[in-house]
Amino acid sequence: MRKWGVCWMVAGLLLWPVCVGAESTRQGDKDVTVLDPVVVTAGRMEENRSDVSNNLTVITTDQIEQSAARDLGELLGQQGFMIREYINSLSTIQIRGFSTDTYGEELNGYVLILIDGRRSGTGDLSKIMLDNIERVEIIRGPGSVQYGASATGGVINIITKKGYDGTHCFAEGTLGSWGYHKASAGASGTLKDFDFSFSASTESQDDYDTAQGEVYRNTGYDAKDRISMSAGWTFLPNHHFGLTYSDYQGDGVGNPGYFSQNDLDDYGDHGLRSVDAVYDGQTDDGSFIWKLRYFDGREKYEVYDPTLSYFRETDQKGAQAQLTAKWTRVDVTAGFDWLNYAIENTYSSGDNTYDSPAAFILLKTKFLDEKLILSFGGRHDWYSIESDQGERIDETNWSTSFGAVYKITPAWRIRTNYAEAFKMPTPDQLFMYNDYGPIWGIWAGNQDLDPETSQTYEVGMDYATRFFSASLTYFTTDFEDKISYTYIPADNLTQYENVEGATISGIEGTLDFDIGTWFDWSFKLAPYLSFTHLFEYRDEEDDQDLQYTPEWTASCGLRLTYREIGLISHLNVTYTSKQDITDYEGTGETTLGSYTVADLTASKDLLSFGEYGNLALKAAIRNLFDKDYATIQGYPMPGRSFYVGLKYEY
Repeated sequence: MRKWGVCWMVAGLLLWPVCVGAESTRQGDKDVTVLDPVVVTAGRMEENRSDVSNNLTVITTDQIEQSAARDLGELLGQQGFMIREYINSLSTIQIRGFSTDTYGEELNGYVLILIDGRRSGTGDLSKIMLDNIERVEIIRGPGSVQYGASATGGVINIITKKGYDGTHCFAEGTLGSWGYHKASAGASGTLKDFDFSFSASTESQDDYDTAQGEVYRNTGYDAKDRISMSAGWTFLPNHHFGLTYSDYQGDGVGNPGYFSQNDLDDYGDHGLRSVDAVYDGQTDDGSFIWKLRYFDGREKYEVYDPTLSYFRETDQKGAQAQLTAKWTRVDVTAGFDWLNYAIENTYSSGDNTYDSPAAFILLKTKFLDEKLILSFGGRHDWYSIESDQGERIDETNWSTSFGAVYKITPAWRIRTNYAEAFKMPTPDQLFMYNDYGPIWGIWAGNQDLDPETSQTYEVGMDYATRFFSASLTYFTTDFEDKISYTYIPADNLTQYENVEGATISGIEGTLDFDIGTWFDWSFKLAPYLSFTHLFEYRDEEDDQDLQYTPEWTASCGLRLTYREIGLISHLNVTYTSKQDITDYEGTGETTLGSYTVADLTASKDLLSFGEYGNLALKAAIRNLFDKDYATIQGYPMPGRSFYVGLKYEY
């Protein structure tokens, strides 16, 4: 009964503004606007957000700049997603009970991270810089039809900044608690037929204190250096060729282990590099649009220990080709993807390879004066997975999706969606055979493993006016053939196997109310709320709640924007309920407690140089109330932290 009470309560909140505003909506009142107009993630081509049947979250440039986040993981944590962070290093996200991989391996995750519509090559959000991001789009729910394997829980598409009219530049310096300092600079613009964008930053930090006032040693890092640059050439009307390069290097990143067993000499070096070449074009009337892309990258993860060090390098390359035909009532996008991974680690004698061509088709059609939008998607993936010893597995997969949107009024719509997703076994899960000694024993792969699969159903409704927006989505996922492992005592051997999966269902909701716009004030004052509540998240194998899966995650806060005096401020509060865990630390605890964390940021213009830009003072307090909490057992997060900086923009 409790879960239905929650449903009716939130539904009432959503329907109230609809009922109150229905008359003005029919009359074309100036307050009514449709949802944010353009997104690119859902259908691989630009389309109106109101035409998308998935539950979609968009984090704008303003929201990124108003946050206290230093990387993508911290940014998404402030949006109400569950984030697990291994102290300034590895950062994972969970969407609808599915997560990126703990150690950042893209192929072993269930949430896919994209950069401008292509795979980023990592599942570690701490490697993604924020300085050159225009916006972030998040599909909550499967994205395998559009992007292939490892997209069971959702897809995060990072849209980088591109050059536009004029020349724009910035320089920023920040100092903070625990010896933190960061310097960043960037520029973007156009020169006749050429466009460019560039951003670079460097930062470092010493060991931090927990909220209990104790130094957590070996939690600092020597340097985190990031660079992102793009250049493009419009060589004919509607034809554009672009090159993009990005690089992240984390050097001397502390690897402290559990606070109770603080390790002082382990550290890691991490890296992520990529190069893209993209050609976009379309006919003069826009009836045909095409894209060709080739990309190449490398993800590096190394941990140094006096007794046992480990490294992993993943070389990734791929290509995308797609064509969209736009007719009166039907849009069709068809194309081809190709991905190749070469993975080498401490325990392999060469590369484990993962090769995957795929073909897809996405169709969208409109009826009833474009009030009803129906969509269909299908994708066929071929996989060849080969070990460093020459063992090989070939497999195929077909994924399907269906969606519908009905626009009841310009402000109110309902939607439903069905989508399938899958994850292929990794080379390690298929072929590995490693003897880790007397403690861990032998771990072995299993060449008879089946792909993990899922089917997700969802239904939702959205309401949006000039000053108010709300959304509610119900979803349920049937997850099958989960890849786990079993221990065989007689052989001291642990082997991968397919086991029963899980059923995960819940609701997601958002509310955003701009009080300033409602009262026609000269400034914006906007409270907001975002939450996910899971009704069911049972592991069918042992009939227990899924581990590392909270029942509730939420964020709420208040945004103040007063352009006339150059003041912007943002208070954000996040909540994560308790979750069941495995007690690897050996404390006897089997749950990780709930935690509520608040962050406060503010920016105030100090000097205006007219046409030559302005200088602003920025400040932030993270963990405002000095909360003692951990996102992972035994790894307490920093106590209250202060940051202050100057930013010049032109």
